[in-house]
Amino acid sequence: EIARYTENKFRSAELDICYPLAWGKEGVEARLASLCAEAENAVLNGSNILIVSDRKVDALNVAIPALLATSAVHQHLVTKGLRTRTGLVVETGSARDTHHFAVLAGYGAEAVHPYLALETLTELAKGDPATADKYIKHFIKGVGKGLMKVMSKMGISTYQSYCGAQIFDAVGLSSKFVSRFFTGTATTIEGVGVEEIAEETM
Repeated sequence: EIARYTENKFRSAELDICYPLAWGKEGVEARLASLCAEAENAVLNGSNILIVSDRKVDALNVAIPALLATSAVHQHLVTKGLRTRTGLVVETGSARDTHHFAVLAGYGAEAVHPYLALETLTELAKGDPATADKYIKHFIKGVGKGLMKVMSKMGISTYQSYCGAQIFDAVGLSSKFVSRFFTGTATTIEGVGVEEIAEETM
């Protein structure tokens, strides 16, 4: 669709961040490894927009937390020298408030599509398209103003400068986990790692 509307100037590839529930807690690491390989191959094959998506989550498929998947892909592409060749769009049902958007941006997301939040607002409109549009417009405006406040407190004036800047500290995550998937982020209070996160996600 993106290629069609942009006369093939922008070519997208979707990265499914879900994996079968049957894989158990080891599934996260396995899926993250294949996800990074898929992202690298997509960029090398000419995709200049990667869509990190948890749309396929259901009773039998677990979604890797969107932030973890986004950061892992971002870090991998940086390491391979490919990050500047593509944009990262995150399509997730987990983004609801300003902080969710801010953290996703801080770890590489150029754009976020919070499909579940938008679908929820549409449902609240009870079938009235004009009301649904108004709700969605207010939501987007509110998130935008919230992001501006977050960035201005850090002395950052543009989203582009904030994107991938990792201006966060980790709390309650193990230093080994942070070093691997959120490279460069400070973590002063130790805590859970990838296995515990996998169990909680399941």
